[in-house]
Amino acid sequence: MPNEPRRILGLADSCAGFSYRDTEAEVSQSSSGDLWSAPRTVQDIAEITLRDLMKRRDALAVGGALVVGAALTETLEHWLMPASRLPGPRGGTIGESELRRIEAATVALRHWDDRWRLGIRRKAVVGQLSEVGELVDTPQPAGVQSRLFAVMAELSKIIASMSYDEGDHPTAQRYYTASLRAIHQAGPEHRLYGVGVLADMARQMLDVKRPQDALDISRLALDSAHAHQAPAQVLSLLRTREGWAYARMGRAEAFHRTVSQAEDLLGSGSEDGFPHWARNFDHAELSGVVGARYRDLASEQQDRVVLRKHAELSAIYINQALQLRDSEKKRNRAFDLVGLGRTYLLLGEPTEAARVVRQAASIERTLGSGRVRRRLHDWHREAAAFHRDPSVAEVRDELSNTLLAGQSDVKESV
Repeated sequence: MPNEPRRILGLADSCAGFSYRDTEAEVSQSSSGDLWSAPRTVQDIAEITLRDLMKRRDALAVGGALVVGAALTETLEHWLMPASRLPGPRGGTIGESELRRIEAATVALRHWDDRWRLGIRRKAVVGQLSEVGELVDTPQPAGVQSRLFAVMAELSKIIASMSYDEGDHPTAQRYYTASLRAIHQAGPEHRLYGVGVLADMARQMLDVKRPQDALDISRLALDSAHAHQAPAQVLSLLRTREGWAYARMGRAEAFHRTVSQAEDLLGSGSEDGFPHWARNFDHAELSGVVGARYRDLASEQQDRVVLRKHAELSAIYINQALQLRDSEKKRNRAFDLVGLGRTYLLLGEPTEAARVVRQAASIERTLGSGRVRRRLHDWHREAAAFHRDPSVAEVRDELSNTLLAGQSDVKESV
């Protein structure tokens, strides 16, 4: 059975697992304007949450392929089009006090996501999204309907980030897209939230090594941000995503240009009107991202002089990020430490690399973050070249038997 009718029946796609989808037929289907209508958005979110709640015990609950290339960007282009107007006043099923409780619960789940990412906690967010979807599907006044769509968008984004942390990219992408479609229906006053969703989608494309897709999404987000007079910090975040894509493509000059723009923008902004979803983007975050991207550039260099120059800049920026980090942001600190450990390997300083990665592993034991473990796995693989160094050998062995236990390629690497 083709995938589209399977989805209508609530079944998982036939191509289970992690794969890419980029065909003309699916472009024409997914770019249809009907996809962005309010009824279709509510229907699709209902289907995805039902499937998720029923099958979450499987490795890939929602299933399907990761959409990339034109199939992705053509779908997202519709974001720039105005949404159809919501119906006028209608009888509602919920009052103001209940609506405020729903919004407050969503804020609580947002903070929950900052700390917990797996298991029953995720299912609670999926369940809440399903319940709100049922409310949206019943007649509500336009103002109430708009606020409920905003709640659906935030809940979808929370689930997407949890799925992303698990490494379940197809499911994460479906929820990110659902979030974008829901906020599209919430009204123009919520458009900046959609910019944040696009920024997260660009980051996901970078994580799966699709820098051109990330660049296209970042530019789409920038167009929308400029159109809605986004604060300087938001523009800085998006420029950082753009520069990240350039670094992954090996375009050093374009990277330097966008990083300079991001630094200038972040220094010029104030916190007035700063959206909550972008408050984690500060000078520490910018330094950490730029440092990691200099490492990307260094790792692709054949010229040892240029490699060392980029690696030294990477170490400077990441150490600056560590100095600036809020002590409460443990996961960000773990990313910085692993990134610094990978940079020290490029600089030929394996003992220092082992020292900082041991600190990151200590933090990860209190977090349970899939993304941090994947970065530790990257260091473990790259450190194989230094396995004769006693410090490196000890840390690699610790990781193999604890945080990375069960990953066959870890124990097989020398």
